Amino acid sequence: MSERIRDALGLTIHIGRTTVSEIKRILIYRCGAIGDTIVSIPAIRAIRNHFKDAAMILMTATGGNGIIWSDEVLREFAWFDEYVTYNAEELWSVRTLALIAKVRRQRADMVIYLASDRNSVLKIWRDLLFFRVAGVRRFAACYPSKVTFWGRLKRSPHVCPSEVVRLLSCLRRRGIDGAPATFELPIAEERVRKVSQFLEKSGMDRTRPLIAMCPGSKQQATQWPIERYGEVGRRLIEMGGANIVIIGGELERAAGEKIGRQWPRNRWVNSAAHLDLLELAELLRNCVFYLGNDTGPMHLAVAVGTRCLGVFSAHNPLGSWHPYGDNHIVLRKNVPCQNCYLSTCVKESLRCLTDIGIEEVWSACRRMLTYR
Repeated sequence: MSERIRDALGLTIHIGRTTVSEIKRILIYRCGAIGDTIVSIPAIRAIRNHFKDAAMILMTATGGNGIIWSDEVLREFAWFDEYVTYNAEELWSVRTLALIAKVRRQRADMVIYLASDRNSVLKIWRDLLFFRVAGVRRFAACYPSKVTFWGRLKRSPHVCPSEVVRLLSCLRRRGIDGAPATFELPIAEERVRKVSQFLEKSGMDRTRPLIAMCPGSKQQATQWPIERYGEVGRRLIEMGGANIVIIGGELERAAGEKIGRQWPRNRWVNSAAHLDLLELAELLRNCVFYLGNDTGPMHLAVAVGTRCLGVFSAHNPLGSWHPYGDNHIVLRKNVPCQNCYLSTCVKESLRCLTDIGIEEVWSACRRMLTYR
């Protein structure tokens, strides 16, 4: 659907210079966990810089389940004056009226809708009606490239822009320039000290290169076999002269303990589930590179300038969730079932990942160590 048709339908507006003084309160809609949130930071920063004097409200879904959601990630930035959180039961159910009232009380002048790259135009239009009922008259939306107007996922081979680029490009078309993309995480000095102390207590030789490894994933369809991480880790230690720090949450903690049994004790440490998000960011800043699956910590590594070696499945279109920027390596196989969008593989026994061999990952690790 063209921009002209979207404008005619009231699906979006152009944010010109004259609008800035009129906007006193902005509601930003963005949902997701760590990765979804980190890639949206440059776009939210661009909005903050454009509307310097406006109050900002974040509206986001939350769901517990041990997952860190957008509101928890973004509270550290002190960008938002208010937060509106909801769960799935509150949307399009008998509790919707209560959520509408919650949004109406925020008295927002405009919604900037940074929704999922899988939201169809039809869903965006539906949500526009929700915000109109809640009293918000200005609506600027970012549109997806993965779905048709009616919401059918595009499964044909194609390359998508990275999520960072998609969101910034959308804002640029609306009159907000966010170039260059900047993250600038608010890592306080106390977190820097804590991470330094953590590394000192590990007993590892700090002169060796430190590699961050994230061997787990909350989606089965993005999980490279854990035992292969064990073998690559062994080579990094014995042949690459590196130390390894396991990062992530409870899944990665358990995986790290399992594969770390074959490694020398003084050459690795398990930080998974022991550090908060910004402490993890500081730890990643101390690493030569990140090695792991397509996960939130990978995008956190990008945000602090650490190069990434991502072992990617083919369940998403090429490009969309790759680490943002240059000097990263993405290993991915194009298979007949690519762009399946599945969270659990039910077709080819994770062929897109199992076809990525240990030798291929090890070769990429050697390149990362050589050009550090």
